Amino acid sequence: MQDGTSTLIDNSSNQYKGESQISKQKLGLSLFWLGLIIAVAFAAVSTRDLMVNLRTLTMAEHNTTIWAIDGPLWIAWALSVTLGSLLAGIGAFVYVKTKAAFSWLTAIGILGAVFAMVMVWTRVYIPALFGVGGTIILFSFFAIVWVWMKKYAALGIQEKIAGSFKLIGYLFWINASWFLCGETAPLHLKVFEARSAPSPIEIMVFLALGWVFVLIGDYLDMRLKKSQVDPQLAA
Repeated sequence: MQDGTSTLIDNSSNQYKGESQISKQKLGLSLFWLGLIIAVAFAAVSTRDLMVNLRTLTMAEHNTTIWAIDGPLWIAWALSVTLGSLLAGIGAFVYVKTKAAFSWLTAIGILGAVFAMVMVWTRVYIPALFGVGGTIILFSFFAIVWVWMKKYAALGIQEKIAGSFKLIGYLFWINASWFLCGETAPLHLKVFEARSAPSPIEIMVFLALGWVFVLIGDYLDMRLKKSQVDPQLAA
């Protein structure tokens, strides 16, 4: 009798844990899709309408539209990628069952940093900050390359291919960072004050290619891990 009761309790407990896990995964997916919708709706779709105003209207004319500077729709557009990416990131953390504190501290930290940049330092040019930040980026890149070289020999052929795509992506990102500095710094330097504002085409190309190559690398890595679980996927 006791064995039967114990089995029933264990089964109920396992069922509860399974239902709880499924609920968290559904919540995680919901947050991910909500973040995606917000980012795409504002940053991708609405930007087309907004850009028409910004290219053709004066400031006074623009501020009579729904996209008025510092109006609710403008602020929503400006923060759409931040909010959308945070929701997607939190959703991912929830989906894979990380600790809740980690998810929320990440969100609070990033939101706090964004608001501090926008509200406090957005109009302030601090050369030392850019010097320190650029140095951190540079050393981080070479550290990543160093780690990649050290672990490459121990990888399988498919892991090497996936890792190589990621490294190509990192190469594009470091060049995007460098050209971003080169395009924006002159806007605050006296010697370049007569120069017109640049069109940073190369920055967009480098950033886009970097994301594509890292995505390919992550996709190949995911396929490799799936094939190790289910060998039929490798066929």
